[in-house]
Amino acid sequence: MHFVYAVTIIIVSLHLINWLSGHTRLYQKNIFNIPLVLFLISQIICTFTSIDIYTSFYGYVSRLNGGLLSIITYCLLFWCLLPYLTEKFKHQIINFFLVSGCSVAIYGIAEHFGIDQHLWVQDVQSRVFSTLGQPNWLAAYLCLLLPFSLYFAIQKKSPLYDLSSVTLFICLLFTKSKSGIVAGIVSIFIFYCLNFFRSTKSSETKFEKISTYLIVIIFMILSLTINNPIKDLIFPQKTNNLASENLKSDILITSSGDIRKIVWQGSLDLFKKFPVFGTGVETFAYSYYWTRPVEHNLTSEWDFLYNKAHNEYLNYLATTGLVGTIPYLVLIFTVLIVLIKKILNTKYLILDTAILCSYISILITNAAGFSVVTVSLFFFLLPALSLPENTSPAKTSINKFKKFLIFPVSIFSLILFYNNFSDYIADTFFAKSQASDTQQDYPSAYSFAQQALNLSPSNPNYIINLSDSSAKMSLITKEKNQIYIDQASKLADQAVLVSPANINFWKQRGQIYYYLSTLDNKYFYTAVESLLQGTKLAPTDAKMYYSLGKFLETASMPDDAAFYYQKAINLKSNYDYAYAALGQIYFNQKKYDQAKTNLEQTLKYAPANTDAQKMLDEIKKLKN
Repeated sequence: MHFVYAVTIIIVSLHLINWLSGHTRLYQKNIFNIPLVLFLISQIICTFTSIDIYTSFYGYVSRLNGGLLSIITYCLLFWCLLPYLTEKFKHQIINFFLVSGCSVAIYGIAEHFGIDQHLWVQDVQSRVFSTLGQPNWLAAYLCLLLPFSLYFAIQKKSPLYDLSSVTLFICLLFTKSKSGIVAGIVSIFIFYCLNFFRSTKSSETKFEKISTYLIVIIFMILSLTINNPIKDLIFPQKTNNLASENLKSDILITSSGDIRKIVWQGSLDLFKKFPVFGTGVETFAYSYYWTRPVEHNLTSEWDFLYNKAHNEYLNYLATTGLVGTIPYLVLIFTVLIVLIKKILNTKYLILDTAILCSYISILITNAAGFSVVTVSLFFFLLPALSLPENTSPAKTSINKFKKFLIFPVSIFSLILFYNNFSDYIADTFFAKSQASDTQQDYPSAYSFAQQALNLSPSNPNYIINLSDSSAKMSLITKEKNQIYIDQASKLADQAVLVSPANINFWKQRGQIYYYLSTLDNKYFYTAVESLLQGTKLAPTDAKMYYSLGKFLETASMPDDAAFYYQKAINLKSNYDYAYAALGQIYFNQKKYDQAKTNLEQTLKYAPANTDAQKMLDEIKKLKN
């Protein structure tokens, strides 16, 4: 995203200089301007009404894409492209991203054969992700490229485009992404249906027409020979039932489809609570906890953080309400209507056919996931490629005042570029700080955290990170001990003040004050208060209640701890850690019947828990 920001600053500044110099128009009138402006205004409104304005503006910390700043960036790129758009430039753009896409696909195919398997914890050979970081994101990218490759294969009769189409499709199959493969099949089907009722050239022979469909046969053969969801559906693999049952009993993995249904239900409940403005652009990671279904606790991903609804439309509905969702849908339908009208009004296969099919593939993958930077770029820029060539005069009127503005525009652009670069460097320091913390190198973690915050002093993620590092430094050093304590306390309070709805900050604040409480008991109650606030923000999060119980248990408050352990169990009936902790408390209190019940539940869900077994054995001896 920082790269996109940097390129956008360069493009917009050069465009403004061109306009101020009288070489081009500032903007080009087009049919998408009104829906795009309405959508942008809606996102601005939902940012100012957000539960966390910082996150809504900049985007969620681990991705940035989707925040107001990224949306402004995509809109600016759309408007800056139009004055320079010619048919030749369109083809150059498409050829450029086909070359890029094929490069990514070739690496993905090589990845399937083990070129970089030693670099990843994931089984990357089974489901490739190439340079996109995740199989579903790669699949979404590949299937939106396929229609363009097929279009040029038909129009130019070049084997090179046929080869690129096959390369993209093979890599798509290797992702094993159900949503991506479905989107690819649907877009290819629509493309060839439209092509069937239209001639590419009036002089085209029957043989040439038939040859255009040979690649479909190749796709079908590949789909039935390469392991992928299509092949598994048509030819279900026979498995050893006993082995399958053993696997299920050892590793209870909830299907992604079942988890999505639960998350989608929570998203709809969130929309019902905030139907007008939602909770704010990109705030799903915080607000989902407010309506998170209890059933989520019984999935294999029960303690995962969901920062997206895994459905772009429900995500907009939950975070921006009707104010943000209606303009978003209006923009989508405007694009679809414009493309369909253009296609129906011509008897030849045109570029708009490929654009329509590519756009539809994005809409499908967004229904089962969410857009990342690459897909978002295409979502906003594909409509621009459907607009007619710019035939208006290139030059505009020149005046001295406009030329005078070139210098301040250049300076302002340099400032923006520098700030963007500083934010990127700060992010690298933040990553280094977390890596050092994982390795328990706390002095280095503290140093990197300081550098990150110095470069971006308003970022609450860097504030809480430095607070955490300060607290740990206070534990390992005697010199400047009070300075570290004061800094940790001040920054922890500052972080939750900036982002009061961020459940993670309250958890971290609780942990930070717990560290400080080992040096001074007065901080313990602040730690408990932080976790209590966390339970208010996340009333169905079993882990929060369990953590609160552990805090109270370490403070020699077993009855209070038992109360919160029981609440955790009520929310998550298979919570072996909570059962074990509760069993331990009852065992220590010599309430053996209650201890026995909880320890038996522990072993039911965690048979390898030797401590629970020892206590049970001890109870049996005492009763005998």
